[in-house]
Amino acid sequence: MTCMFMPVLAKSHSSWVWTFTETGQNCAGTVDGPNGTLSSCTYTMAFCQKLASCKDASMCVDTFNGTGNNQTVTRAQGGFITNPFRVTDKSSLNGGFLANFTKGGNYTKPDGSFCQLSAVITFECNRNQYWIPNGNTTAVPKAALVKVTFDKTKCQLQATMTYAGACITLAPATPIPESMTAGTVLIIIFFVALSVYFTCGILINLVRGFRGKDVLPQSEFWTDLPVLIADGCLFTCRCGAETEKTGYDSI
Repeated sequence: MTCMFMPVLAKSHSSWVWTFTETGQNCAGTVDGPNGTLSSCTYTMAFCQKLASCKDASMCVDTFNGTGNNQTVTRAQGGFITNPFRVTDKSSLNGGFLANFTKGGNYTKPDGSFCQLSAVITFECNRNQYWIPNGNTTAVPKAALVKVTFDKTKCQLQATMTYAGACITLAPATPIPESMTAGTVLIIIFFVALSVYFTCGILINLVRGFRGKDVLPQSEFWTDLPVLIADGCLFTCRCGAETEKTGYDSI
């Protein structure tokens, strides 16, 4: 699945940007405890293009009051990827796909260790849920937001959204046939030549006035062929021994 199949989410040569807001622990940079619950964040994402306002990333997060100091901190949640879309395991049944943003900005975990931010946005099928852009920056429909969590262990945003464009049933890929072997080519040539031989021979004999079995080209040969095959089988089974004759020859 490429960006050319996502005309609403990602329009080439445009600056369409999608945003959604979360609160509390679903934001990067929030601390555990009461102060963290009062924080909020706005996620901004652009598919198949860069966000000029977020260090050329494709997904950005602005966290407000993450530490209780009423400050807004901007982080690159996911780096720019030419084609972030991937098919999910359930696509063959119900449709759906995901957008995977990796190589975001560096992030400091609550325990002091470092990691790199990332995001996985899963789109589920909902034929009644359309995303209609309204200007260059449009809020994701609230009804489309199913689940949004921030995994502090993986430093990953995990969001599930519904989208009418995800209702695409994907058929299994058709295996590409392997190239024909020399034996297959010879068999095809043999049967094609045999068909041409009989067709042309019958037509010629019909024009010449032959009827019945005589219309077959070399009709005597094809008439005797079953007998010749039977004789050959008997000769093979008897290992070449001739049949012994009994009685006297007639005078």
